[in-house]
Amino acid sequence: MDRNALDWLFSTAPQALAALVGLIFAGVAFINGNIDKEIDQDNSQEDIYKIMKHNIHSWLKILLCLAGLSIFFDLIILICNPRESGYEFSIRGEFDIYLLLAGLVLLLNLFTLCFSLWFIIRVANPNYYEKTTMKISKQRAKNKNNVVDIQSFFVYYVQFEKTLRKSIPNMKQYGGMRGILRELRIRGILTSEELKELNDIVSIRNLIFHGADIKYIDQKTYNDIIKYTNKIISIQNQLKDIFAR
Repeated sequence: MDRNALDWLFSTAPQALAALVGLIFAGVAFINGNIDKEIDQDNSQEDIYKIMKHNIHSWLKILLCLAGLSIFFDLIILICNPRESGYEFSIRGEFDIYLLLAGLVLLLNLFTLCFSLWFIIRVANPNYYEKTTMKISKQRAKNKNNVVDIQSFFVYYVQFEKTLRKSIPNMKQYGGMRGILRELRIRGILTSEELKELNDIVSIRNLIFHGADIKYIDQKTYNDIIKYTNKIISIQNQLKDIFAR
């Protein structure tokens, strides 16, 4: 292998990787924009989309790190090319550390390329949404100690939501369930900890509603929805007065 071949290889590789990563970055920006539009249209899917965006960003960070390292070492190999020609790397020939390092950098480039292709295939998969919900389902189904079936959970959740809607007739103007919960926190009816617990409950409801195969919930979540349902019932008249102003 002569110098011209190595120069061409390690000057072309970083350009190709940079172009590929640039296209992927643009594609991710487009996907994130579509996800944000979907959330604006139906914020009940926000929980699933947040997990999707988190996964995409995590993979993109790995890709950028790999691409950055590949391009950096490509340039180092290119700059530090020690000879004009004549490289030997064989049992009989002279051991050449430069050629060995060049081979390792080439493998890094190939690994980065393979990861890029995997990233594109994974994110562009039409079933990515369904796979994300299935993953969430499996995670929630791991621990079945002290659990309650989902039907019992929904009995109280429906009662909680109905009572809240009756207490706040103009609830839609606050942007749905999460919006009204934030408003209740702002008005001092809920504490920050209560808001967090209720948001977790709403997340579970949304995941189930949008296809996650969750059959059980933990006992604490079940106890929480009963607690907050009873709380809303007990202050129903107070809520009507507050939101009528």
